Amino acid sequence: MTGPPPSGREARGPSLLVTLLLSMLAVVALAVGGMFLFSNLAVRREIARLPPEVQTYLRARAEAERRGEAPPHFPAPPHPESAGRVAGEGASTVGAATAAQSGAAAGGARSRRSPWPAVLNPRTQDFVRGVQRNMLQGGLLAAGLGALLSVWLSRRIALPLGAVARAATGLASGDLGARAPDLRGDREVADLARTFNHMATSLQALERERQQAVADIAHELRTPIAVMQARLDALEDGVYPLNTEQIELLSGQTQLLTRLVGDLRTLTLADAGRLGLQRQPLDLASLTRQVVRDLGDRAASRGLDLTLSAGPAPVLGDPDRLRQVILNLLDNALVHARRDIQVTVAAQDGGAQLTVDDDGPGIAPESRQVIFTRFARLDESRSRHTGGSGLGLAIVQALAGAHGGRCEVAQSPQGGARFSLTLPLGH
Repeated sequence: MTGPPPSGREARGPSLLVTLLLSMLAVVALAVGGMFLFSNLAVRREIARLPPEVQTYLRARAEAERRGEAPPHFPAPPHPESAGRVAGEGASTVGAATAAQSGAAAGGARSRRSPWPAVLNPRTQDFVRGVQRNMLQGGLLAAGLGALLSVWLSRRIALPLGAVARAATGLASGDLGARAPDLRGDREVADLARTFNHMATSLQALERERQQAVADIAHELRTPIAVMQARLDALEDGVYPLNTEQIELLSGQTQLLTRLVGDLRTLTLADAGRLGLQRQPLDLASLTRQVVRDLGDRAASRGLDLTLSAGPAPVLGDPDRLRQVILNLLDNALVHARRDIQVTVAAQDGGAQLTVDDDGPGIAPESRQVIFTRFARLDESRSRHTGGSGLGLAIVQALAGAHGGRCEVAQSPQGGARFSLTLPLGH
C-alpha cells in the first residue's frame, strides 16, 4: 500500500507565486539590462568614431573625475580646418544638442572660436545618463507591476488547483465522498475539477459495488455451508442416519459451492482481461443442438416444451465457454418459462445470433440491464429454491464480450423474455 500524499510542508519545489514572481522579475531584469547594454555599446561605438585626440581627452577627463581633480584643458587643434572637421564629426556623432538650438551660422562661429567644447558639451553626457536613469525607473515600475500581476495570476491559478488538491488528498485518505468545488474561470481548471469529480464518483460507485459483491459472496457461501454444517451436526448427534440420501444432500451442497467458486473465478478473470479462450472454428447451431439435447429430459420433467430452430452459423470461439453461455441462457428460461421455450440460431446481419424465447413473466424495461449484474435476482424466492447464485447472466455477458459479442434482453412475442446472443461470424 502507498503512504499518504505529502503535505504542503513536505512538497518539493517553489510555490506557484514564487515561480511567477521570479519569472516576471527575470523578464524585467533582462529587458532593462539589455537596454543598458545596448545603450553603452551604442555610446562606445560612437566614441570610437571620434578623432584620437578627442578619445584621449575623454579618457583623461573621466580619470580626473574619478580622482576628484579638475578636468584637464583640451589642447588646441593643429589646424583650424581639421578642428572644424572634427567638431562637425563630433557634433553629428554624439548628439549636437547645442547646434540644434542655435543657427548654422552661430554654430559655425563657435566652432571657429572654440571647436572642442561643441564636441564635449556636458549636456550630451547628461542626456545619456538621463536616458539610463529613466530606463532604471521604468524597470523598477515594470518590476512592481510584474509582481502585482504575478500575485493575481498565482491566486487565479493556485486557488482552484489547491481546492482540487485538497479534494484529492481527502480521496486518497479514504473519503470517497470528497469532491472539488464547482470552479469558475479558466476552462482548463474547470475541466480539471469536473474530471476529478467524475473520477471520484466512479471510484465511489466501484467501492459500493465491491462492498455489495463481498456481502453477496459471503451470503451465497454461507447458505450451503450452513446447510452442510447443520446436516453434519445432525448426523453426528444421531438425528439422521448416515445413508445414501444424506450423502446425496451433502454432495449437492458441495457441488453448489464448487459451481459458485467456479463462476466467481470466471467473472474475475474476465474483468481482469485474463480469461483464456481456446478459439477454434465451430458451428453455433451444432453446439446449441447438443445443449438442447442434454436439457431435454430436464425440460420434460417440468412439463416444458423445448424446441430448436437452427441454421448454419459459423463462429470462431471457445466451445467450452460458448457451451457455458448457452447452458446459462437455457437454465434461466427453464426456471421462468410456464410451458414453452423456443430457441433459434441463424446467421444474419453479419453475425451469428442465438435467440431464447420463453412464455414466462418477462422482465420489466427498467430491470433489463440490472439482470446482467452479479447476484441480481428479480425473484428472490424462486432463485433460492432452484439454487441459483445470480451469476449466470453476468457470466453470459462477460463471455459474450470476451468473444467480441453481446447479449441483450427484450420482450418476447410469446409474452415472456427474449435473450439474444450475437457473435461475430467466423471465417
